Amino acid sequence: MNHTLALDSTTDSMSEPEPELDLFIVHAEADADFVREHLLPALELPRERVLLVDELPLGGLVLSEIDHGVSRSRYTVAVLSPAYLEDRWADFGAELASHVSGRDARVIPLRLADCELPVRLDARVALDFRDRDRWDWETARLRELLHGPALEGVPTPYPASRRRARRRWISGLLTGVAVGALLGLVISKLWPRSRTPLLPPPTFDMVRIPATKIRLGGVHAAALPAACRGIAADDGCPALAPPKAIRPTPVAAFDLDRQEVTNGEYAAWLNAHPDLWQLTLYGIVTTRGTPGIPLVRTEKCGDGLTITPAHRAQATAGSVRWPVVCVTWSGAAEYCRSQGKRLPLDSEWEAAARGAEGRPFPWGAELPRSDIVAFGLRDAAEVHPRDVGSSPQDVSPEGVYDLGGNVSEWVQDDYGDARLKTLRGGSFGGQCACDLLGVRCARMEKNSFDKLDAGFRCARSVIGRQLAER
Repeated sequence: MNHTLALDSTTDSMSEPEPELDLFIVHAEADADFVREHLLPALELPRERVLLVDELPLGGLVLSEIDHGVSRSRYTVAVLSPAYLEDRWADFGAELASHVSGRDARVIPLRLADCELPVRLDARVALDFRDRDRWDWETARLRELLHGPALEGVPTPYPASRRRARRRWISGLLTGVAVGALLGLVISKLWPRSRTPLLPPPTFDMVRIPATKIRLGGVHAAALPAACRGIAADDGCPALAPPKAIRPTPVAAFDLDRQEVTNGEYAAWLNAHPDLWQLTLYGIVTTRGTPGIPLVRTEKCGDGLTITPAHRAQATAGSVRWPVVCVTWSGAAEYCRSQGKRLPLDSEWEAAARGAEGRPFPWGAELPRSDIVAFGLRDAAEVHPRDVGSSPQDVSPEGVYDLGGNVSEWVQDDYGDARLKTLRGGSFGGQCACDLLGVRCARMEKNSFDKLDAGFRCARSVIGRQLAER
């Protein structure tokens, strides 16, 4: 049986230069042993023709560096595991997804362990290394694609960590020796405890959202306020339908920022990395290099964030606690990565907004009031968001503020079109109370900065933190 990878590697040799590298491997730091001790020896490619993600220049913006690595290479392998969610290259899944389309299949996902796969890579998983017995077969498939020579002799050993090796040694000892009842009792009490450590608590500025299952866009018409019944689904977003008609989506426990990211916080981040960005025409802040990636617009964006002639970002005293707006998806993702976080998944955002019970609004079933929720301000004397956390009605039972109003928030997902990303939640400019429902969303080009009410907050995976702290 032919086991060649089913990937379209067709390229136009007349229009595209020969890539500098055969392979670019993106991996979490925790998976470096697997990459260096198994994958690289098994492929037997010339070392100078392979680039690892931890060999990229330090200090660069991750979106720019990974884009450059992918562009220089014939193929890119993304090593997917729970650890990637917490690694310094935490946004690589979303960035790699932007390279995957019907005409470009150079990105090869490699699933090393069970984990929540990056958006759009789920259906593209071509290599499965979760079963050790399949490793030789899977590396042979990849080697054939890369035109590498076949391995001779004994298969490359599995680079087990000392912790895993100790577990196997103890397991073998206990299997070969008749264990007394007392010893068995002790092990039965201690072993589960070592295998299931307590989850680390959330930091003070984040809220723990427990694991659950949600039905994206699933809403009972009877549960909606009468004014909101019969609303249509947003273009390109999950369709609104009775919950039973929608397959439940599991959501692992995660931490979510209690409040939206403010002008003051975003300005502090820019000022901490002045060599990584530049101010261009019309107040647009981009990454350095060509082409620059738009991060945020500072002119004609509500008089919040500005750039001084001395190349410093600042917010006025009155706007320092407003949520930052006119920020692109890339600008939001870069900020979250710098904080050791990431943008929330669409399913995570809806789980935080609606809860396991599927409440209509983030706070419950009551219609929002414009005096205690930031919406309906488009015709106000001063059109701008309110300070984060200052809307007493707009707080979820878990303690997350402004999921309903203030600003719409970027999430990771693109729903099949890498150019577009999703915004969730209502905003201060929304006129209709129904725009604040937890099922509503919008789509926008990911590098667009023209939306005066587009902001964000960050999330962090609990499972990834747990593995990193073990």
